[in-house]
Amino acid sequence: MAQSSIKNGFHIYQPRNPKASAYYKCVESHFEELEQAWDDMYKSRYGYWRTYVMTVIYKYLDCGDLHFGFARVRCEDCGHEYLLAFSCKRRHFCPSCHQKRVVEYGEWLLTNVLKDVPYKQWVFSIPKRLRIYFLYDRKLLAKLSICAWNVITAYLKSTVLYDDAVPGASIAVQTYGDFLNFNPHLHAIVLDGSFLEDGSFQTASVFMLEDLEEAFQYEVLKMLKKEGKINDTIIENMLSWHHSGF
Repeated sequence: MAQSSIKNGFHIYQPRNPKASAYYKCVESHFEELEQAWDDMYKSRYGYWRTYVMTVIYKYLDCGDLHFGFARVRCEDCGHEYLLAFSCKRRHFCPSCHQKRVVEYGEWLLTNVLKDVPYKQWVFSIPKRLRIYFLYDRKLLAKLSICAWNVITAYLKSTVLYDDAVPGASIAVQTYGDFLNFNPHLHAIVLDGSFLEDGSFQTASVFMLEDLEEAFQYEVLKMLKKEGKINDTIIENMLSWHHSGF
């Protein structure tokens, strides 16, 4: 990320130099070599080389470079101005843009979404046997979030006596370990209760973790069966496990 220095009591914008980083040099020097070797060396284990990967790489290589576009920023009071290079706005792959998105999203949640009520953090995980389907079909990650939301809403609504109860949650998909140890899971900031029609908030009662685990397992297996990824035989086998992996 760009930094600032202080001169005469004022913060002076210091643009970053992405091409100077070892990470940038590594990507620039070897990404074409990796693309050519992918099918022979990595496809069988990590899946095909997605065209979107090249889009991300090219945008990253142009990120922060004034030659590929910039905005002129000027202070109306003092007249000071500087050039701000366009960024790629890619998550994960670009360290600078990813960090900015994390900070901005957190600030947006705190300012515009989260109310001054109690919350809990919920983490939803799935067994290794099922993770491969999400590696090769990333659209399933959105459906995984829906599975978690179904569990959250069903639980929170069951803890109050009012039909107009409105639960809430912010769910983020994580795929930590992407290829070497692909582990799709969900982090959720969940209301510790529900809002009622009159605007009041009712705190949820204590929940049983085992009940939530079973409900999430049911939702995920049902979703994957509907998507044609698993069949009844696989489901019966997984239901017989002593530890579900969820």
